[in-house]
Amino acid sequence: MTEDTKQHAGTDLHGSRIPLSKRSLSSVFAVTVVLVVAGWIVDVDPFLLLSSDARGQMWLLVAEGYPPDISHDFLFGRTLRGGLLWAVVETLAISIVGTSLAIVFATPLALASASTVTHQGPLYANASSSRIALGYALHRGARLLLSFLRSVPGLVWGFLFVTAVGLGPFAGALALGVHNTGVLGKLYADFLEDTDPMTTEAVASSGATRFQAVCHGMVPQISATVASYTLYRWECTIRSATILGFVGAGGIGYYLVISIQRLQYQKLVTAIAAVFALVVMSDALASRLRARMV
Repeated sequence: MTEDTKQHAGTDLHGSRIPLSKRSLSSVFAVTVVLVVAGWIVDVDPFLLLSSDARGQMWLLVAEGYPPDISHDFLFGRTLRGGLLWAVVETLAISIVGTSLAIVFATPLALASASTVTHQGPLYANASSSRIALGYALHRGARLLLSFLRSVPGLVWGFLFVTAVGLGPFAGALALGVHNTGVLGKLYADFLEDTDPMTTEAVASSGATRFQAVCHGMVPQISATVASYTLYRWECTIRSATILGFVGAGGIGYYLVISIQRLQYQKLVTAIAAVFALVVMSDALASRLRARMV
């Protein structure tokens, strides 16, 4: 065992145990208390899940869902836009449009909410106090807007846009676009604030404007990370798009909610399998795209 291995294992070089510090013990105790209280609040009872009644009900649901419904009418429908497979394509389209909208709106909001762009760092070393105050106000306002956008769940945004533009996938794309604007905007802003100030200062000292310094000094530092996290959010958006049908926003969620309401478990199992296949396929595609960008 090497020195590093022994130290990580909590032992010194002679093999004796190193006692935990008071701070570490306090942290462990605090986490334990939080977990116990959280478990008490949500009524955690593993014996209830393992009871004979619970196992019987779950097995009954699985048995009634076999064999899955793979009939032509259910999979393909009677029209071009009918059937489960079209709903899968629609879900994928909702995720693409929603993520694209999020990128478009998140980018300017991220620039406005990044402190290194608006009022701090090497770009504002010689700025006036009024300019810094204005930048700080813009920063706080953009941060609050991003917090609001991501704090409202996608289903709530879906219900709102369904009432505004009617039932269908467009409402789902708008809902996911707005919610992910808040998520991506926060991520992009944090990345901008973590950039190396020396690089930005070097670009600014060459005579570039603040906007040029951001574009050529900050953005190149985070482009790979931004692309990777954007692809990850697209994967999450696909999973979110599958349940927007519960509020009438199109996609495969429509078949999930209808199958549950009508107790059509064979169709429900088929719809779940379609969701699983879509998620696996999107994960594989995103991984390949991410590997090409590295």
